[in-house]
Amino acid sequence: MSDPVGSAAPCADAASACEGTGPAGGSTGQSGRLRRQRCRPRIATRGSSGHCLLGFLLIWLVASGCVTSRMAAKRIVEAPNHHDSAGWDRQISSMWRLFQTFQTNIVELKTNAPLVDVTIAVGPPGAGIRAIEMPPQDYHVKFFGRVDAAPHGGRTMTFFMTLETNSAPPFTPPNPPATIFVLHGYMLSKETMAPWAYLLAQAGYRVILLDLRGHGQSTGDTVSYGKYETSDLSQVLDYLQGHGLCDKSVGVLGYSYGATLALHWAAHDGRVRAVAAIAPYNHPEEAFVRLCRELKIPITRRAAQKAVELAAARLDIQWADWSGESAIGQVRAPVLLIGGGKDTICPPADILALQKAAGGEAKTIQIPIADHVVLPLWLQEIADPVKAWFHAHMDCGLSSAAPVEEEAAAAGSVAGGE
Repeated sequence: MSDPVGSAAPCADAASACEGTGPAGGSTGQSGRLRRQRCRPRIATRGSSGHCLLGFLLIWLVASGCVTSRMAAKRIVEAPNHHDSAGWDRQISSMWRLFQTFQTNIVELKTNAPLVDVTIAVGPPGAGIRAIEMPPQDYHVKFFGRVDAAPHGGRTMTFFMTLETNSAPPFTPPNPPATIFVLHGYMLSKETMAPWAYLLAQAGYRVILLDLRGHGQSTGDTVSYGKYETSDLSQVLDYLQGHGLCDKSVGVLGYSYGATLALHWAAHDGRVRAVAAIAPYNHPEEAFVRLCRELKIPITRRAAQKAVELAAARLDIQWADWSGESAIGQVRAPVLLIGGGKDTICPPADILALQKAAGGEAKTIQIPIADHVVLPLWLQEIADPVKAWFHAHMDCGLSSAAPVEEEAAAAGSVAGGE
């Protein structure tokens, strides 16, 4: 991912720069109306530094100057939120403050229903999953990105959030309703998927935004790359439906680690009716070795391969059972696969392999100049196809203005298969 095109460095420049007519997060006058405000988190391309979001996987190992197989294996299975670095904490804190600003100033003041924040007990092994239920309504926020030329032949992606509160038409919820779960990537948290949550909620869906076990505000000492997480998600769905916080029709959107977990969940739980997977890796153990190579971690390829073998033994799993191919071959719900042409963690070959292994309807969108980090923020080209996919495949009374093939025409190549 050191290619100059689309290699983002969110850790280096992730703070939100807000421009508007009132205090950060919006302002209210006597009329109680929020003024229009633009928040502009900039994500700049800087070659291999774009891996900083992923690099925390092994940063604590690098400090030792020598990474052994046993050290790496231990890190692979331990909960990521047990090892946040100071820089990572600052970035998540910044994202959380922005999310809280939206919740306080937009949801509570300008919408009809508040967000519901719950912690759900799952297991075994025991963990508490932190989830937020977002009702379908107009949250008065729009998201879009822009890619510009940068010095030295690179490109810069700027991500915009615009609050618009004065001209939106009345929001009419769909009938019957539907719910979409939104799953984040490894070492990330639910807040990093907030743009997708708002986009889908404003498209008419109830959204469940959650921290996977061992991530964000959820608990749990171990991550298992599907063994525990698929059961966690089904238990969360049971709880939410039992408490009136989730509809009968359910879909899931995931990114990277969350995308592959989405495939496994759909393979194991027939209640999932549609899947959108952004940058799903195929084989977890191969993704780990690629990450070591891209980050120039001081570990030999042989030692890295030994580490994933030891990690599998600790988890009592076979990696092949938790590959993307293994999952998608069992999924009968329709699957939309979205990949980046410059992605070296989930390369185009992985997307092709998943497409070929699909047991049901599957379509693929490739963004030629996007890499693993910027792909989920490529909203200007993938948001409409994702919404069209869910509109077409979920029984929620919503209709798509155009088929997903038409929505995705400007996004790059589109392939279909059964």
